[in-house]
Formats: sequence, C-alpha cells, structure tokens
Amino acid sequence: MRSTVPLRRKRWILAGGLLSTAALAAVPLPGAWKHWHYSRQIELVSTSATRLVSVTIPPDLYLHAQPGLGDIRVIDDPGTEVPYALFVREGSTNAVPVPTTIHENSFAPGLYTQVVLDAGEKAPFHNRVYIETSETDFIEWVHVEASDDAHVWRIVQERAPIFRFQREGREGKQTVNYSENNARYLRIQILRPEKQFPVNGASILYKTVDLPERAPFDAKFVADSSAPAGSAAWRIDLGAPAPSPAEIRFAVGLAEFVRNVEISASENGADWEDAARGEIYRFHRGDAIDEQLTVPISGDWQFRYWRVTILNGDDAALPVVAPALYITPRHIVFEQQPGRNYRLLFGQSEAKQPRYDLSRRINSKQEEAAIVGGFGPEEINPDYSDPRPWTEQHAVFLWVVLGVAMAALAYSALRSLRRSAPGSAPSG
Repeated sequence: MRSTVPLRRKRWILAGGLLSTAALAAVPLPGAWKHWHYSRQIELVSTSATRLVSVTIPPDLYLHAQPGLGDIRVIDDPGTEVPYALFVREGSTNAVPVPTTIHENSFAPGLYTQVVLDAGEKAPFHNRVYIETSETDFIEWVHVEASDDAHVWRIVQERAPIFRFQREGREGKQTVNYSENNARYLRIQILRPEKQFPVNGASILYKTVDLPERAPFDAKFVADSSAPAGSAAWRIDLGAPAPSPAEIRFAVGLAEFVRNVEISASENGADWEDAARGEIYRFHRGDAIDEQLTVPISGDWQFRYWRVTILNGDDAALPVVAPALYITPRHIVFEQQPGRNYRLLFGQSEAKQPRYDLSRRINSKQEEAAIVGGFGPEEINPDYSDPRPWTEQHAVFLWVVLGVAMAALAYSALRSLRRSAPGSAPSG
C-alpha cells in the first residue's frame, strides 16, 4: 500500500532521513574533494584482476546531486579520480517493410471486407500489417490468416482492433500485430458486415523491439481539482532537482475506452509547457485484451512539476485511474582494480560534466557484461567547503550593503536639493 503522506511532506521526510543518516555516518573526504558534500561507498566483490563493474544510480540520489549528474565523481581509497562512463538502456525499434502486392480487395455482404496480400515467393519473416484507409471515424475488428500456398490458411491473429476518431483529434491505430511467420500470403478480414470498408492500400512489416529499461520514481500523483469539464487531471511535485521522466503509465479499472492524454511540465507550478501527447486505450477480444496504457515523453525535461490530463469529452470519466511516472535508470561503469575500494561523490553545485575516454574504449556489450555492484548509505562530508564564490554565499549581506548605499545616496541627493531650493539659507 502506498503512503498517504502528502508528497511535499514525504519528500522532506525523505530528505530529513537522509541527512540524519549522513550526520550519523559522516565520512571526511580527501582535501582535494572538500567541495563535494555527499558520498556513498560503492559495494563490490573483491577481484584479483582489472575488470569492468557497473552500479545503478538510485532515485533518491537526485535529492542532492545536479539534475544532469554533472557533479558525479568516482574516487578510490587514496582519493584518486577514477574515469567512468554513464549509460542507459533506451532500447530500440526497427520496422522493415516487406514488398507487398494486393491480390484481392473484396466484400462479402453481411460478413467482412477481405484483402489478400502477397509477400513474394521467398517471403522473409513478418509480424505486422498496416492498413491504409480514407475512413476518418471508425473502429473495426480485424481477423488475419497466413498461408504458404493461398489454399490452406492458419489463423495468426483472431481479432484485433483498428480505429481512428479524426473529429476528436485521435489518430488511433491502423496497424495489426500477428504471430511472426514467413508465409507468402496474408488474408485480412475487416469484420464490418453492413458495408465494404475502404482499403486504399496495405503494407506488410517485420518489426523488432528491444524494450527500454524503466524504473518507477517514488513520488505520487494527486488529483487536480482545477481540471476543466470533460477531463480529469493529476499533478505531481518531483522536488528539485529531479530526473527527466521517460513515460507515464496508467493503471485503469476494467473498462473499454480510447482517450487522448496531454502531459505538461512547469518549473514553478503556474506556467505550463506541453511536454507530450498520446493515446491510451483498451479493447477486449474474448479472453484477450488489446491495450496501450503508456505515453512516452521524449527529450530532456528537468522540470519540478508535472500535470497529466485525460480528455474524456462527453464520455464518463474512467474508473480508478492511477498514473505513475517512470524514469530511465542511469548506470555508471568503471574499471575496478585489485585491492582498491571506491566511493561515489556528489553534491557539488559548481562542478562541470567530466570528460573521460572510457566511453569510447568500451562498447555496449562490455557495459552489459560488467559485474554489478551496489551502494552503501549516503554519507556527509564533515569537511565540506561551499564551492560557490563569496558573493553568492553571502548574497543577503550584499543586498543589505547595497540597500544602505542606496539610502545614503538618496539622503545625499535630498540634502543637495534642499540646499539648491530658492530662498534657502546659505550654509556657513
């Protein structure tokens, strides 16, 4: 069960807990690192030979690090800086078109529109078909069969939806996924019995997906009562700084639906910028469910406040909706030397992103094969020295001095005006 503690209070409790732990476990850093406020021991199994190791940045580290992690440093026990590489598993998607010929585009009254596609004599593997149509507002179910000779057919997709609601700004989905195969022929039946469905073209595809790595961020959305009629909205305060979100996932009660989603971000909770738009939907087909409940967020959005809006239009609000924010975990890879211990430093406001050649010397396979380590608790540096210039550290004092100087100038100007006024007595 999630905590019901208000988000802002919860984050202060978390930060306070971290500070309390750090105060109890104060570890002085070498003098060269006096401007780094926090550190964590990197927990690794000892080794007898140099090897690559990997540790994952925990979400609560962002409470005290720069948003872009430019202040992250790795040092060994003598205090020597250790080069590292930062990497993320963003995944990839590759869709290869298969040369496609339409052999049939017909209509069986009372049953379906049927399209037969030919992928060629030496058809490669394929698993998707895109249906081109001039229809603007529709939802139809599609049945897909495959055959090697156009006589014996096997079902590769029993029932899947295609839809578009252009009047409501919903582009929908016109691609049907089916079981991967390399059959030459594909038979598509669009289950609209009353009239022919307009098929302007069709394309067979082979799509491969390497899923990106995602992790939930420990912060909870709260309902936004200011949402306009016909919509439902939620807000979240990530605190400052915070990592850039990768996607919003929705848990929705049992229902069939199609909804547009708008995601916006703000630095102050008042002025909002559009960050992403998308659709979520769910359709039942027998015991199976076809659904899309994730809206991705592209780009680097290091904003504190986020708002998610579901546009219901004239439909009833969705039951039991719970949006959740996910980030892309960041991994640090470096070379572990025999007999050495390592520490991660962070919390240096003036540090710049380091440049090491390690990221160019290793590849993604080596990163994935690195030995995985972990982190000890956050520790405070008792010898910490603020790296900011004196003027920034004592900005209030400077404003006071400036105020006194301006008051003195104003008083001097006022005296000068009085002396120069007509009829004023000469001094002396």
